[in-house]
Order: sequence, then structure tokens, then C-alpha cells
Amino acid sequence: MPALIALVAVGLLGLLADYQNHQLFEQHARATVADRLSVIRARLEGNISRDIQIGRGVVAAFATRPTLDKNEFTVLIEHLLETGSDLRLIAAAPDMVVGMVHPLLGNEKVMGLDYMKTPGQRDNVLRAKATGNLVLAGPLELVQGGVGIVGRFPVLVDQPSGPPAFWGIVSAVIDVDHLYANSGITAADFDLDLTIRGRDGKGADGEVFFGSEDVLTRNPLVTTVSIPGGTWQLAATPKGGWPEPPNTAAFRLMIALIGALVVLPILITGHLYAERRRNLDELSEAKRLAEARNAQLEEANRRVRHTSLHDELTGLPNRRYLMDHLGRLDSEIGATTDRIAILHMDLDRFKQVNDAYGHAAGDRLLQHAADLMRVVFRPDDIVARIGGDEFVAVCIADEPEELARALADELIAGFRHPIDLGEIRCRSGLSIGIACSAPRKSQSHKLLIDADIALYRAKKLGRNRLEFFTRALEAEVVSAKRLADEVLTGIEESQFTAHYQQQFDASTREIVGLEALIRWNHPTEGLIAPARFLEVAEDIGALPVLDHLVLETALVDRRRWVAAGLRVPRIAVNVSMGRLRNERLIETIEAMTIEPGALAFELTEAIYLDDSDEVVSGNIRGLKELGIEIEIDDFGTGYASIVSLMRLQPKRLKIARQLTAAVSSSVAQRQLIQSIVEIGRTQGIGVVAEGVETMEQADILRDLGCQILQGFALGRPMDAGRLASLMRLQGQVFRPEANGGLLVSDDDQS
Repeated sequence: MPALIALVAVGLLGLLADYQNHQLFEQHARATVADRLSVIRARLEGNISRDIQIGRGVVAAFATRPTLDKNEFTVLIEHLLETGSDLRLIAAAPDMVVGMVHPLLGNEKVMGLDYMKTPGQRDNVLRAKATGNLVLAGPLELVQGGVGIVGRFPVLVDQPSGPPAFWGIVSAVIDVDHLYANSGITAADFDLDLTIRGRDGKGADGEVFFGSEDVLTRNPLVTTVSIPGGTWQLAATPKGGWPEPPNTAAFRLMIALIGALVVLPILITGHLYAERRRNLDELSEAKRLAEARNAQLEEANRRVRHTSLHDELTGLPNRRYLMDHLGRLDSEIGATTDRIAILHMDLDRFKQVNDAYGHAAGDRLLQHAADLMRVVFRPDDIVARIGGDEFVAVCIADEPEELARALADELIAGFRHPIDLGEIRCRSGLSIGIACSAPRKSQSHKLLIDADIALYRAKKLGRNRLEFFTRALEAEVVSAKRLADEVLTGIEESQFTAHYQQQFDASTREIVGLEALIRWNHPTEGLIAPARFLEVAEDIGALPVLDHLVLETALVDRRRWVAAGLRVPRIAVNVSMGRLRNERLIETIEAMTIEPGALAFELTEAIYLDDSDEVVSGNIRGLKELGIEIEIDDFGTGYASIVSLMRLQPKRLKIARQLTAAVSSSVAQRQLIQSIVEIGRTQGIGVVAEGVETMEQADILRDLGCQILQGFALGRPMDAGRLASLMRLQGQVFRPEANGGLLVSDDDQS
């Protein structure tokens, strides 16, 4: 009987041990799958959120400017997609009919699609219009083929009075194959059986659209992915299902042996007792291991939460953390006398460090900046990296202006010393914009915008400095915005035109060339020079459009002059970096059928020195092949090298007016110009001197070897009509000594 009791007891303990062994092994496997599933969920949510934010940016553009045309739409989308995304296309459908698609290649079937006449599209777009919110549908079969997730954004345009008007729909199509690949779930080495259900954001109630439904029957680990307007449900098991413990047979055999030993005579009772104690100790150790693994799982979950709210590179809070913190401050600060100071910080010359030394050096520079900020700011201050080389700090104080200035001065001083980036040492700087709240008024999100405006001013005034936000600065920004709107309106209404300034042979003073210069025929202010609007045009990305307008105008004027029997010299046209980065530039120029030698493109030093841009280099080669001459404008004001000049081999270089201005009085300037002329001569490059203001300068520059002269002393810019009249004059005589540098005819000396 004692042996039977012992056998039953040992048998029960054996069954318990076998069950516990299975449980521990399964807990470990499920903890591993849970870690993987958390990462997959975070990637899916992050990738979808990034793509949706791009769609919201397009909506904001149309809400601000409903008249955005296809070219501006294309430029906007290309800019938004520079940071990378899973988007297959973005379509704009004013009045429910698709009128703009980018990219168009491969998506031609979408153009002209009427959502109201397409049953599969109508319900969702009507729901987006009715709710005024994003509607996310899919994955679903696309009209142009393939499968995608379609986000439909209603575009509402503010009216001067009354509620916003419905403009149309912006659709952002996420390529599910790219989304899956970027989230790591279609990789060849992916070791989970994964199922995703919840088409159209219906969560567990939706149908399966990725993986096999069989996974749902195998006791999978389940988590939820939050998407705009709904959820998806992820279910996963290891490949082939949950594995059995590898030591099951051996463990059960051990239990059987223990049972056999229990029934042995009393002679071995002591041995059985010792064996039982050993088994109890093993069970205790197994329990301890299970608790340790549970603790590891909790730590993994904590790390996932921390990762979602912190920047991986610097360890600082990220934008999401910052925005949550600002939201809490709005509800807390109003009841106290405390005030908020927001410092928006941006590293100077960060791109140059990346380009010169590689991204690893750029990462170390960001880490150095983060370490310095941890030292400078107080423990209660929040410092976040919100993207790229931008940081934001939030400080609370009774007098935040003094605190913010002291902190900013200390940070800027810290960046004045060389920075050790491992194998190299470099210098950088820090530009800081500061905005402080009024007493008992938080509005932290508005402060963030104000600090960004102040940062823009700091960078514009020379970088490596701090600037406080002021109402005057805000007014200046509003004024710049108004000017930007007027520039865009001017482009739409063809208010921009070209004037021409003659270029003269330095020896004979004959006209040998023209430069086409942009002018703005403003409806209320009259003719406006480019210095007033070019900077704003560059900020809003309109400079390539203006370049193209001037080029088209110059070609039309030239054809008109030639048809009238006039001898038209070469016309030089300025070209911007944005225009040279257009991959379709050569195709556009070829379509214009420009006669070789009739046109020259003027490039600044900054453009032709950027030989790292393959598109720019390729376009310059293509222009030369089309017979368009290349000239270097403002030579001597940048960082040109002889090697760069030899590599580009321009037809001419133009000495900047800053160098010609003092040629009459400065021996050093004359020597410098003579050196430039000698460089051009040895390389077979012509030399043009611009900014010639007096005939004395013209004579000196001629004697120094400049072949071509341009400036007010010889001829002022004029419109096409006046220039045509001048070119029609026969027997022209140039008498600068008697006539102040103007071209006159033999019978008109007035």
C-alpha cells in the first residue's frame, strides 16, 4: 500500500511536471512571437502614418491654393515623396473627377475617372465628403491594376463668409506590396505564419487580406494595428504552428523510471525520497525561469513603448512625445503664473557634413548636439529631436525670456569649438528661434509655429545665432506670404516678361549678344525688378517656372526679330538649380527646336560646382550637345576651382560686378581681373565683364583683356519693342565720349 501510494503520488507529480514543461516552453515561444509582432505592428503603423501625412500635406496645399495646376501639383508631390514612402500614386479629383495624377506613368487609367459614376468608389468618396474626414479603404483591386490601400481625403476650402466649400477629393494609394516589404513581413527569412484581417479597417470583424485563415485556428498570438478610421488585427504563430518541447520523450521516460523506483521495496525508500526532493527542486527552478521570462516580456513591452516615443539615434524624445507633452501643458499652465518658452533649434551646415564625411559623421554630430543639450538644459525641461537636424526644447519659468536667452547663448557658445566626430574634427553651428507665451496663455502649438518663424529669421540673418519671435516678424512673414501669392498669381496671369540688355565687343563696341532679364509688370506697382521677388520665388519653388517663361519669351521675340529681317545676336538666359534638376529639361528644350549657337544658358558658380548631382551634370552635357552655350555668371563671388572650370569647359565666364566696380581705383582689383582673363585665355574660355558703369571702366576692362562688356555705361535693359527699333537703325555709331554711352544714329545726336 505505501508503494502504491508512492506510485500514485509520483505519477501525479510526473503529470504535473510534464504539463509544466509544456507550459514553460509555450510561454517562451509566445513571448518571442509577441516581441516580433510588436515590432511588425509598430512598422505598419509608422509606415501608414507617414504615407497618410503626405496625403494631408497635399490636402493642405489644395485647401490653401485650390487653383494649383498640374505642374505645381507634380513639383509638390515630388517634394513630399523625397523622404520616401509606400505611396503608389496621389490623385486629385476636383468635383469628384480625377484631373491630376502623380506619377502618371503606369496610372493612366486613373485620369478622368469619375468617382460618382464608379460604383466601387462612390460610397467611400461620398462618406469622406459627408464626414469631412479621411476614409481609408482596402486593400482592394485598383483600376490601373494591382492591389492598394486607398485613402480619400476631402478638400475643404475656406470661404470669406459661410462654411468651407467642398473642392473635391485627394486620393493617396498605398502600394500594399511596398508596405508589406518595408514592414518586413514578406522577407525571405520571415519566420512567422502571419495573417492580417480587417479589410476597410473593420478589425476582427473584417475579412482576411494577408496570409491564411488557417493561422486563426492554431491559437495564434493576436494584436491590433491602429489605422485612420479603424483597425487591423494581426495573428501570428511560428512557421508550421507551435512546436512541441524538444525533451518530451526523455522527460516522460524519467517519470516512468521514478515510478518504477517508487514501487521498489522499502530498502530503497531513502533513495526514492532523495529523488523526489530532486524533482521538487527542478520544478522550483522551472518556476523561477518562468517568472524571469515573464519579466523579460514586460521589459520588452516597455522598450517598445519607449521606442515609439523616443528618437533611436539620440535617445531624446521624438515629435510624438513632444506633441503629447504640449497638449498636457495647455491644460496645466492656464491655472498658474508659469509661462512657456519654446526653443526651435537647427544645426548649421549639417548637410555639408553629411555630404563631405558621410552619414555616419552626420549621426555623430547629431549625437554630440543631443549630449550638449542634455548638459545645458535643466532636468525638468523637455528636449526633443523632431526630425533631421531639428530639435525643440520646452522650458517653464516665470520669466522665460531671460532663461531662454541664457540657454541659447550657452548652446551657441558650445558649438563654436571644433567637434570631434571620431576620425575627423569639424565645425558646425546652431541657429535658434525662440517664442514665449504670454501670462496665463499657453497655446503651445501656436508657440511652436512662432518659434519656427523666429528660426527662419535666425538662419536668414547669417545662422549660428538666436532670434526671438515678435509681432513685427510675424507681419514680415505675412507680407512675404502675400508677395508669394502675388508671384503665383502673376505667373498665372502672364504678368512676367523679359527685358534685354546688350553685350558689346570690348574693342569695336558692336552688339555681340543680349541677356534676357526677367521683369514683373505688376498690375498696381508697375515694372518691378527681380531683386524684389526672386528670393520669394525661390522659396516657393517658382524659380524654374520663371526661368522657363523668360526662355519662351526670348525665343518668341527672337523668331519675331528674325522674321522681320533683323540680325539677332546670341541671347543669354539665366537658369536656376531647380530647372537644371528637372529630369525632363533636355526633352523640353529639344521640343523648342533651338538653332545651335542662338542661345546661351548662364549658370552660377554654386550650380556648376555641384558635380555630385548626376541629373544636373547630365543636363549640362545635354545642353552642350544641343548647341546651347554654357556661361558662368557672377564668376569670382563663389568658391570656384580651376579643376571645376576645366571639367565644365564653359563657352564664357562673366566677371561679377563686385569685381568690376572698383577696377578704376584699385590696383588689386585690376590684377585679380587680369588673372581671371589669363585663366580664360589658357582654357579657351571667353571673358565677359558685367556691371560696367563708366566708360573709364570699359576702357580699363578692354585693356585688361575682357572681350565682351555689359553695363549701364553701354546700354540699359529694355523691352523687346524698343530693342527691335534699335536694331532696325542703319548706320549705328557708338559715341560714348560725347553721348554718355548711348547708341545713336548718324542723324540723331539729341
